[in-house]
Amino acid sequence: MQTKNLIDGIKVLTPEESLRVSSEVHSLRHLWDDERYRLGAGISYYRPGALYYATSKQMNPILRKHFGWMYDKLQDAIATSYSVEVGFRDDLALPGFNIYCGPNDFSTIRYNIHVDLQFMELNWEPEGSADFSTTMSFTLPIASPVHGAGLNIWEVTQSDISEQELEGTELLSVQKAKYQRYEVGIATVHDGRHYHQMAVAENWLPTDERITLQGHGLMQNGRLVIYG
Repeated sequence: MQTKNLIDGIKVLTPEESLRVSSEVHSLRHLWDDERYRLGAGISYYRPGALYYATSKQMNPILRKHFGWMYDKLQDAIATSYSVEVGFRDDLALPGFNIYCGPNDFSTIRYNIHVDLQFMELNWEPEGSADFSTTMSFTLPIASPVHGAGLNIWEVTQSDISEQELEGTELLSVQKAKYQRYEVGIATVHDGRHYHQMAVAENWLPTDERITLQGHGLMQNGRLVIYG
């Protein structure tokens, strides 16, 4: 499986369904990880691996209970868009939620520019069963601030410049980024190998919130495995 463009958009949820998910996320406030602004495990946030697998085991049944219908819609939408079998693995985290809300002005934070290589930290046995050239990452906006949020992405990969050389390079100036504004209910999909950065519009309001479902995937044994 390969993403069709630098960025693909896949409709997953209606506005009404997005509101339903948002309400359910807030009902689980007692399970949010406030340090990581997170509901659910995620390899980007829970390291080392032992913590990731333990948190996944704890949170997956809860997420499946409350959002099973949403994961089914996500699975079907990706499968239809890329004409590939899509599934989850019980030992890997379900895609979880990033949550930004409250009095903090999140538009003043400079978010890091990165590529998604976290898959290298996970178990893909047996050897040779996974195709590491088929990585994908996605963000499904559930709620967005009034003045917008999105993704900056560059047509630059680690083959062009290493992460150690990021500081000060003109290749990754904001002016050279493609900005993809998020739309609630539509997943923004990319290969994870191009440098990208979370982007929040200016003028964050005290009543704003940014809730997104975050996930990754790659092909293993002939199907696209989606995980958090």
